[in-house]
Amino acid sequence: MKYNNNKSLPKDRKRKVFERVVNPLLIKYLVSPWIKLPNGKTVTNTTTCIAANIPIKYLSYFKEVSASRRAKNVRYRYRGKSKPGYQRPQSFCHMHGADTFSVYNK
Repeated sequence: MKYNNNKSLPKDRKRKVFERVVNPLLIKYLVSPWIKLPNGKTVTNTTTCIAANIPIKYLSYFKEVSASRRAKNVRYRYRGKSKPGYQRPQSFCHMHGADTFSVYNK
């Protein structure tokens, strides 16, 4: 019989969430650090965004993984449009009115 220590359960869960949910999403929505211009030249992208346009339903998984002490400090920016019952301010979007989010270095 294998004994599971309660202290190891959250760590195992975070690892599984990262490997099964967060990492594939980061790879899918990763922002390239390079921009290809129409004339064929390649220039550096000046944004600090790591990943963009990730569906909001995955936000809880990202926050769970980034809450660990070893994780990189990141900032979440919410993106969305005005909806019935929510008039979006021009300069930003609240979390409850967002459709997607982006991950930035802090």
